[in-house]
Amino acid sequence: MQILRFTRSSLGKKIIVAVTGSIMIGFLLLHAYGNMHAYFGANEINDYSTWLRTFAEHLFGYGGFLWIVRVVVGGSLIVHVITVISLIRQNRAARPVRYRKTSRRRRVIIGLTMLFSGLIILTFVVLHILQFTTGTIEPTPFHESNGLGIVYINLYQAFQVWWIAWIYIFVVAIVAVHIYHGAWSVFQTFGWNNADRNGFFRATAATIAIGLFLSFASVPVTFWTGIMPPPASLMTESNQPSPDATAHVQLPQGHRP
Repeated sequence: MQILRFTRSSLGKKIIVAVTGSIMIGFLLLHAYGNMHAYFGANEINDYSTWLRTFAEHLFGYGGFLWIVRVVVGGSLIVHVITVISLIRQNRAARPVRYRKTSRRRRVIIGLTMLFSGLIILTFVVLHILQFTTGTIEPTPFHESNGLGIVYINLYQAFQVWWIAWIYIFVVAIVAVHIYHGAWSVFQTFGWNNADRNGFFRATAATIAIGLFLSFASVPVTFWTGIMPPPASLMTESNQPSPDATAHVQLPQGHRP
């Protein structure tokens, strides 16, 4: 009962938001690290994708650990959004009088912005999984081998389509803004902020947000601009595809000029 009362309190909800937000920030940092494997070639990113599914296979089975991570992060995202909505409603009910002070109005605006950006991010995550993980939606062809998506080719084809690349960049920008305010809120929730440390924590939040934006946005940018080589460049001298690549595929309509 005490736990239930705590989770219903304003402080409890703020802590839930902070903890779930921290889990997602940690996941994004690891995800950004994984994306960087693409810059070392198709072998690296495809092998990394396989490693994610074979990690701790003896304990959880093939892909088991990855699904545990997905459930934890996905659950955290859902709980995060629901708790933010509940917190906003609770704050409004506690202050029925219209906000007069600028600082209070600013907090309301930031709260609503975080809510709407969170909903956009949640929608994007679902579409991202359906496109690159399951291949359920195919704005570009989904290539797989032995039931596993061929990461490099799928990334290359998807980000040759300008509107897909720019949607990803736009959403990543929203994620960065959300993370900046979210990371700063985490420091406040846990009471770490004070006049002496505020500058450091704001700089830390900004560094995390900018770093994640650059790492995620650089992937569609480098594929779309042609900095990253096409899969055809991975063909061996015998004109046979290497283990991590397939034969050159036709680009869909709307690809980069």
